[in-house]
Amino acid sequence: MKLKSLALLAVLSTIITESFAFNNEKNDSLIIADSIVFDEVVIVGQRMHALSSRSPEALSVTNELSLQQLSPMSTPDVLARMPGVWMQKTNHGGGSPFIRGLTGYQTVIMIDGVRFNNGIFRSGPNQYLNTIDALSLQRVEVLRGSGSVQYGSDAIGGTVYLQTKTPEFSNESVKTGGRLYGKYMSHDMEKTGRGELQLAGKNLALHAGLSYRDFGDIHAGGDLGRLNATSYTEYATDVKAKWRMRRNQVITMAYQHVKQNDVQLFHKINPGSYALYSFDPQQRDMGYIKYKKEGSNQLFSEFTATASVQHSLEVRKKQKTESAMQDKENDRVYTWGFLAENISVFSASWKATTGAEIYYDEIESSAQTLDTESGIVTYGRGLYPDGSSMLNASVFSLHQYTLNRLQFTGGLRYNYIALQVADEMFGQSTIEPGALVGTVKGTWEAFRHTYLSLQANAAYRAPNINDVSSFGVADFRYEIPNFNLDPERSLTFEAGIKHTNGPVYVAFHVFRNQLTNLITNVRATYNGQDSIDGIQVYQRENSNKALLQGLEGEFRYAMNSRLVFDSYLMYTHGQNISASEPMRRIPPLNGKAGLSWIPLNGLTLFAETFFAASQPRLSGGDIDDDRIADGGTPGWYSIDVRAAWQYHNLQVNGGVANITNQAYRLHGSGVDAPGLSAWLSVGISF
Repeated sequence: MKLKSLALLAVLSTIITESFAFNNEKNDSLIIADSIVFDEVVIVGQRMHALSSRSPEALSVTNELSLQQLSPMSTPDVLARMPGVWMQKTNHGGGSPFIRGLTGYQTVIMIDGVRFNNGIFRSGPNQYLNTIDALSLQRVEVLRGSGSVQYGSDAIGGTVYLQTKTPEFSNESVKTGGRLYGKYMSHDMEKTGRGELQLAGKNLALHAGLSYRDFGDIHAGGDLGRLNATSYTEYATDVKAKWRMRRNQVITMAYQHVKQNDVQLFHKINPGSYALYSFDPQQRDMGYIKYKKEGSNQLFSEFTATASVQHSLEVRKKQKTESAMQDKENDRVYTWGFLAENISVFSASWKATTGAEIYYDEIESSAQTLDTESGIVTYGRGLYPDGSSMLNASVFSLHQYTLNRLQFTGGLRYNYIALQVADEMFGQSTIEPGALVGTVKGTWEAFRHTYLSLQANAAYRAPNINDVSSFGVADFRYEIPNFNLDPERSLTFEAGIKHTNGPVYVAFHVFRNQLTNLITNVRATYNGQDSIDGIQVYQRENSNKALLQGLEGEFRYAMNSRLVFDSYLMYTHGQNISASEPMRRIPPLNGKAGLSWIPLNGLTLFAETFFAASQPRLSGGDIDDDRIADGGTPGWYSIDVRAAWQYHNLQVNGGVANITNQAYRLHGSGVDAPGLSAWLSVGISF
């Protein structure tokens, strides 16, 4: 506790000192050093372009150059380096972002403005983020905190906004080009190849990419060595085309496909209880067509309409050790979506974003058991009732008004959800929860380039197909359905300060999130029995109240045009009030400190350390979770160095991770982090 208090006091004192030291600075220019833009134009906070320093929301951003220099293994690895995101990994082929203590279906993922969350997103950690090819990304933004007015149901903890690579038009003759990319990581932990092609014309632009990745078993730190059953392969392709119909009208069409094979669950296989436990395959497809019109009309300054279709497939294969029975579960979701969104600029002081969206999920779910000795196959109910559906429709309006040094933001969203469950075992049911939520935010420029903010946000999460109808094994539980669930509710109060000027960027946020009607698993019985095959029976109920509180501090300092210090420190405290115990999997105090140096033009060197304190505050579910050590997760640190070199069309990146070869595991994860390792990537543009 003393360590936490001292660390938070240090961040706070630094923020106060720097905020007043630079309030008379006259330089209005933005500072750019080694791709760190101290003030950036962002979208995720208010669904419209705004400078991050003037936005009351707590935001984290990774831009295109940073993505290239990082050469990430996966999309979860990108977010793991962003302030305020704690990346839990149940397995090497997964990755679930914890934002302000919440994850799974209590956070929202957006891809190019299209909602990714569907009707079977699970509670707690899941692997869906990993099915987005990191090499297809152009930019990543994270809204830390409630965003239900902007993004609807589920946006209680935060929102991850992913923008994939987008082709640009050419004002000259038609141009063609491309890029070849390869990466290798020691101990055969990664072998990656990617090819890209681009075409740019005056009215037509195209980008296409093809990736293949072979991930070997993790080589962990200390004496852990090679972790068997952590390897998998991945194939991905993405295509995006833009057609300029008229000067101010553009149509964008895109398709994305990712397929991962034999993604094994280490924490199930390693103890020896399972001989086989894998996702094989896990797959994601998405296509959309977007129409965008920009004009000088105040009411219709920017209008966008997007029609999308998504498909996800998850096949789980399981076989217990010394058992002849091999189970196979198939869950497939088709999602059709439509979004109409309009930005109005009523005056220089008043802007608004208004829209309507609808998503419809259809679920196919099945299960079968193979007797490997006799060859007999038996069929049964899937994890979810086959043929179930979920309709998610909403309208929203978000307004921003500026008066001298004050800026006010307010908005409302009404959301209607309809679940149709046709269950042969438990009967049919229609569930129609609705919710009206709002947000009020105020920002005041107290000093030059120093902004103070206050906000109150109401958020919610409607129960989905996973909540009401799951019947089968999840984690250490055997879940049974409950059709009588209501939406979860959240009310967050937040205060912040941001200072961006000259060589300094400082941000500090404090938040308090009151959660009610939480859907949690409670012990139950099925046909009079409290267990099935020796596994305790649980059922979801709206039974809990909880409180999340936290402090977040960020500090960047450009010592000169070539040397930048970058750091953050995050602390979240979660308490389950109803059960008088901590909330599950709350991340410990964690942070980063790093230096980037440009000794020569085209060459950037990085030295970074990521660290976390121990987490001994455990809920009953944490204590029962075999992914968490007895007594809690020990503290850890990892020191990394890397370099990025650009010479004409050649880009070379490389690094050494976990230099001290620490053996550690992120709290709540089911797999250990890599130990001492080296990597090298090469990209050639043509």
